[in-house]
Amino acid sequence: MSGDGFAAKRRADAAEQSKSAHQDASLLEQLKAQAGSMVGMAGMFVVTILLAMKIQPFYNHDEIRAFGAEGSTKAGFILIELVFIFLFTALIIYLARRNLQKFIKWGVLGILWIAMIYTLYPLAAMVLVPEAPPLTSNDMDVSESYIVAVEEGGANFFYVDYPMSGNATLEYAGNAGEIEYWSHNITPEDGFVSGPVELTRSADGIVMCEGTQWVLLDADSGDVIDIHTKDCDVGLRQEVTVPEQPTQDWKWESCDGQDDIAQDWSITDIVLEPIPVINDGDIGPRDCGDGWLFPEAFDGKSVIFVQEFGSEHFLIVSPQWAGMVKFPTQGQQEQAQPGEQVETTWDITLSDGESFATATLGAMPGINVSGQDTLLLGTSQGRVMGWDVHENGTVEDRMTMELSDSVRGVLLADCCSGGSNDLWVIEGDHLRIFMGGGMSELTRSLEVGGDDPRISMALHNIENPDSTNDDAILMIEQYGEWTSMQYTAHPSDTSQFLIYTLPGLIALVMSIGLLIALIMRPEWYVINTVGVLVGAGTITMLGVSFVPWIIIIFMVLAAIYDAWAVYKSKHMLELADTMVNLELPVMLVAPQKPTRGRVKIDRRETSTSEMPMPPRKGLDETMLMGLGDVIFPGLLCISAMSFLPDVEGPLGWSAPIWVAIGTMIGSLVGYCILMTYVARGKPQAGLPLLNGGAILGYFISGMIFIGSSAFVFDISLF
Repeated sequence: MSGDGFAAKRRADAAEQSKSAHQDASLLEQLKAQAGSMVGMAGMFVVTILLAMKIQPFYNHDEIRAFGAEGSTKAGFILIELVFIFLFTALIIYLARRNLQKFIKWGVLGILWIAMIYTLYPLAAMVLVPEAPPLTSNDMDVSESYIVAVEEGGANFFYVDYPMSGNATLEYAGNAGEIEYWSHNITPEDGFVSGPVELTRSADGIVMCEGTQWVLLDADSGDVIDIHTKDCDVGLRQEVTVPEQPTQDWKWESCDGQDDIAQDWSITDIVLEPIPVINDGDIGPRDCGDGWLFPEAFDGKSVIFVQEFGSEHFLIVSPQWAGMVKFPTQGQQEQAQPGEQVETTWDITLSDGESFATATLGAMPGINVSGQDTLLLGTSQGRVMGWDVHENGTVEDRMTMELSDSVRGVLLADCCSGGSNDLWVIEGDHLRIFMGGGMSELTRSLEVGGDDPRISMALHNIENPDSTNDDAILMIEQYGEWTSMQYTAHPSDTSQFLIYTLPGLIALVMSIGLLIALIMRPEWYVINTVGVLVGAGTITMLGVSFVPWIIIIFMVLAAIYDAWAVYKSKHMLELADTMVNLELPVMLVAPQKPTRGRVKIDRRETSTSEMPMPPRKGLDETMLMGLGDVIFPGLLCISAMSFLPDVEGPLGWSAPIWVAIGTMIGSLVGYCILMTYVARGKPQAGLPLLNGGAILGYFISGMIFIGSSAFVFDISLF
């Protein structure tokens, strides 16, 4: 609830005595007399925001933001929320004036219950689940070695040593590089590797192209089985296949009429060309014609992924175009017509500057590793797109994950020999790990760094005698430099009951217990406990959903509304009176002397026509602060933690945390100024000073700890 008003409520023996005391007492004396309430209120203000900062990492994920990653920069959504606040306030006042307080009470209690769970759930998880050790990486003594293909499952991979030296070697390795299955010296026609090495696994072996020739290698030894002296960026081999219902005169022929011989293919630039058996070089007659054309968006020299599916299709991915391509012939001599394009069963073209950066193939998390294969493609604009692919060439939509930064690497591999793959994603500078059918993300991540737009990963399990789960070694390669990370399974990674079910049950029981206590015995300490929990949950869920500029707009508009509602229309005082009389924790209560008892307010003191008079020195009094006055400054603190650049700050804390602290200090300065007005006994709109102090604190601390980038966000209306 925004702008509940900020008021000092006092009990006095007589209004006339209070008025006389107010006239005689100086401001300093009034502040001193109310110091207990003011300090207590400031303490609850700070505790609420710090609690929100504590649980912020639990909710700081794109999937949890109220309007997703894209909605975090849309001012229209926050304006809609402000309209709903106005409507909610009007509804409360309308019901109160018609003596329908029971509807107000139970409706508000339901909202508060949900907000409490948002706070209690992560707190219970923090207590029950031991903190997992951070992921760390180690540099390896490897340079100028490039991973060119990672096989399904992530354990085995191919890499090329020193590709531009003239002595390049293709290595087939496993076990995170510990096992070298075989090596093959690359001897291109030009004396050096003129382009990227592309590999395709076929039934007969490994097809390699490096720009100047097509080579078939034995999958077990790396020996050369066949070779074509033909330029190619990608090579394929179509096996001899008999149709399900062959005609009587059907027979398998290569493109140049050779019987029962596998058809080899080359892809150069945007041309898919069959390779004849006899005249198989670049010089001489073209016995098989000019070939079939890929779409213009395809780039054969920058292929990201290629794999044959059955004997009739192959899947290929380039930066702007991907498709499941049908081999043009099925063993019948046939040539392409001029300009004829390849036939696809599925394809996709990216636009608006977006490009595919990385690819992986395998079973999705939660599915047996030998189950349905899914193609995952990561894009430069933060999307992970998935399709189920089948041997018959059909492709079906599977999933789309919207992330906030470019996806530089993806891998489907089982971290712990659990029988199901996990999804490893390098988003921007961080490695993120998703496990299980629910794609639950680990709280741990690894800072990868570097600026290679396409990062290769391979993973191998290693036995851990001290755990029921295996460990894993993850290899990361970018620009020929390698790092390794040893992953050790942790209870918080693998126990779904420990992570989700048990904390959820505890949060549910505690929240219901607090609601019962609030209804049965609404004393000030019960109201404050619930209020702090509700405030922290609300701050966090809204703070992680919008960038700082959107929150600042929200705060300015709310402050204007709060001032109007308190000073002009005065309906905020009526709203505060309603909530106090219903004993609802939409405010924090700071008694001058902490005693047992319910919060009661003399209606004379809440009248909109007569401002309450301060008590005589030493008399009992109670100060009230609406939760909105805590929530709005807290929103800016959490937003700063969630969206500012993650750079280092003093004392080992990140710069966004320091900006959040600076924002909170700024709001406390506004609070202190506010107290000079409240001490005089006047109901006071809190948001103008509190929000103003928080915004000023954000600007100052943002410039100190981060610089101009703390104020750069590409916001729009929708």
